[in-house]
Amino acid sequence: MTPEATHILLFEPRLGGHHLSWLQYITEDFLSAGFRVTLAVDDRPGPIDKIRNQLDQLVDAVPIVSLFDASDRFRGGGKLSALAACMEEAGADEAFLNNFDEVASGCLRRAAIGLEPPSGLQGRINGVYFRPRFLAPTGVSPGNFLKRIGFRRLCRAGWFKRLYLLDEYLYAGLTDSALYHFLPDPWSGRFDLTASDARGALGISEDVRVFLHYGIGDRRKGLYLAIQAMLSGPEERRWLLLCAGELDKDSAIQNGMAELQQRGQAKVLNHYVSDDEERLCFCASDVVLLPYVRHFGSSGVLSLAAAAGKIIIASDEGLVARRVLDHRLGQVFTSGNAAALSTKMVETLSLPSPVLDRYRQAALTYADGCSREAFRNALLTPFMKTERPNAGAGGI
Repeated sequence: MTPEATHILLFEPRLGGHHLSWLQYITEDFLSAGFRVTLAVDDRPGPIDKIRNQLDQLVDAVPIVSLFDASDRFRGGGKLSALAACMEEAGADEAFLNNFDEVASGCLRRAAIGLEPPSGLQGRINGVYFRPRFLAPTGVSPGNFLKRIGFRRLCRAGWFKRLYLLDEYLYAGLTDSALYHFLPDPWSGRFDLTASDARGALGISEDVRVFLHYGIGDRRKGLYLAIQAMLSGPEERRWLLLCAGELDKDSAIQNGMAELQQRGQAKVLNHYVSDDEERLCFCASDVVLLPYVRHFGSSGVLSLAAAAGKIIIASDEGLVARRVLDHRLGQVFTSGNAAALSTKMVETLSLPSPVLDRYRQAALTYADGCSREAFRNALLTPFMKTERPNAGAGGI
């Protein structure tokens, strides 16, 4: 089936974090290749306004169907039922789940006990699987073991067409090349402002060293560790924590950030960050912090930091740490240890200019591999092939 003859339904029930930008990217890319696209989204006031603002003129090129009924519940009582209803309403050939994780847990657990998804979805499911823990070679918890059983059953029955993984190391160990595809975690934008200009726009002094924590400010993203590391130093130290993204209501985070602000060591953008603000934040920063705690999977912030040529300090666990070390993007510290993070922050600021230049060049090289062009090619290439997944257990 040619792109012109293929009608794809994009399923995206959420708008937080990366969801809006990915909806834009994937819509743009399928349309650019000639596919017909319909969006299955939350079309209620508020969410639909955010979608229209993000997609801008793209909205005029795509029909929209609602995932919700008149009672503000998912159509049919659940996400998969809503997806099936939207597929039927739109008359789409295939479904693409921008975040397969939205339905994966419940879908796979039910499949493990013999309960299949709505029949109209069989052989038509594509999507991006951000956190397929049961595919990882490390130990599998009882819950993930159950998901593995369900996943194998659905693979044998041919439910999935293409699944995209953001972990290049995990992808390299899987055998079904028709089912699995690697998708780089993309970045977009321009990071060409001088630090002086960016800081001027943000109201940040030129003589401070700026550490950026970007994204939702919760405990899983390790913001509390960054706060503790900053508070452990003297008040007169010319450091500043630039926190861009909605803060969690966690009292330790709120109180710690308030103390840092009182000391003049924090600047907070406590809202959904615009593209212009994103550009300013990365250009204004010296170091990007990724102090994630028990994080599984990729990080879009890492890609942004690389595109901006910024050195990274990350927790020493998982995919993010492996990328930082393998691609020489920065430093790692003992995960969950604020004192170790503080030490690494001091060490990083003490690196000589030639070393920092090497980190910058390595970052820009890495960024080439996760550009919008690289993402587009990785997304579309599998749709141009006729190869079908093996009638097996998903290679596991």
